[in-house]
Amino acid sequence: MSRITDAKEVILTSDTTGESWSAAVWDPRNGSMLSVFKNASALNHRTLQLLSDSYILGASATKSRLHIWPLNSPSPLTNIYLITPGKVNALTCTPNGSYIIASVDEKIYIWQTCNGKMLANLARHYQTISCLTITKDGSLFASAGEDGLVFVWSLYKALNNKNDCSPIHSFANHTMPIKDMHFGFGGARARLYTVSLDAKANIYELGSGALLLSLMFNAPLTAIIVNSRESELYVGCTTGDIFQCNLHEPPREIEHHMIKDEETVVFRAHKSHVTALSISVDCCTLLSGSTDGAVHIWDIVSRQVLRTIEHKGPVTAAFFTKGFENFRASILEPRLEIHSLERISKDEEIKESNDVIKVISRGRNPAEILDFKSYVGNIVDSSEREELIKQLTNLKEEINKLSKINASLFKYSVTHILQETNNE
Repeated sequence: MSRITDAKEVILTSDTTGESWSAAVWDPRNGSMLSVFKNASALNHRTLQLLSDSYILGASATKSRLHIWPLNSPSPLTNIYLITPGKVNALTCTPNGSYIIASVDEKIYIWQTCNGKMLANLARHYQTISCLTITKDGSLFASAGEDGLVFVWSLYKALNNKNDCSPIHSFANHTMPIKDMHFGFGGARARLYTVSLDAKANIYELGSGALLLSLMFNAPLTAIIVNSRESELYVGCTTGDIFQCNLHEPPREIEHHMIKDEETVVFRAHKSHVTALSISVDCCTLLSGSTDGAVHIWDIVSRQVLRTIEHKGPVTAAFFTKGFENFRASILEPRLEIHSLERISKDEEIKESNDVIKVISRGRNPAEILDFKSYVGNIVDSSEREELIKQLTNLKEEINKLSKINASLFKYSVTHILQETNNE
């Protein structure tokens, strides 16, 4: 049952049990449940994703498959089989939903949603990949894992240089497994924020590939988020505490030890380690999930819990998202087409020149997209046609007249120049 309102933002969550539902939508204003997505298993940690404004996507916690639901339906799509090469540990997708990026063990796989083709298979990590994230414009994505390494990849390069695709940046500043990552705004020149069990929060600048700041805390870190202004950084740790750091007044040195009582603001309510952090678009509300099964909605200024959404098990995902029209639509109008995924990539199939990529556009016949006449229109009015013919005739006469004038000027100039030369 769906009770989606006209809220500008909603909350999406999932937990480890999956007993009543795999994912749920909540109203941040009062904490009430708006709709659920069920008839599937529990979703793995941080694999709950929005596929454009049309679908909910998540990876099974126990099986080698992805589950997908229309935003307006509690039941997953039928006759669509999103089978993966193994159990997915991390998942992300491009903002427009065109590509799905997933990790299985230490490998990264990229599929195109409109035809299900596996377009890339990347291997650079030495241990299981635990985090995937993508820039707001979809140009770059980052992977991090149990080996403590961070790689930043170009999506274009990954799709077009399949035989020799190397990351554009490699970072090895963490000494223990990385538990969360987040891209700021700025596309290819955005900042990348990472946290690890080594109690460090690192900030990288992608334009130069430099480490801007490394903040060291007194507890292992498990979640990170930054507000839309990138003025405040929030990190969650294994103790359940959430620390707030002011990025408008960063320390002068690259490495800086944070002292709780003097330099950081602390949000305390969770009983065990924090698994998810998110901030509302107005930067006034903080959302946090934990293994204690609680999702807290905080007022950032007062650091008070406004309301709590209880779950039956540890929270695996919790984030704010736009309250899309399709959440409350009686008939779904998707912006993209979904196909079953290829489980194994065959290079010879990928390289075939006769592969067809479908282009889907809401409210328009796809056959018209590449039809020039559909953009400029057809001239069917006879009076307009006669007027254009008349104008064309006049222009041709004007061109002929100008050509004659130019020829006369040239002849006159050449004649007089030669006469003056001969007289000299």
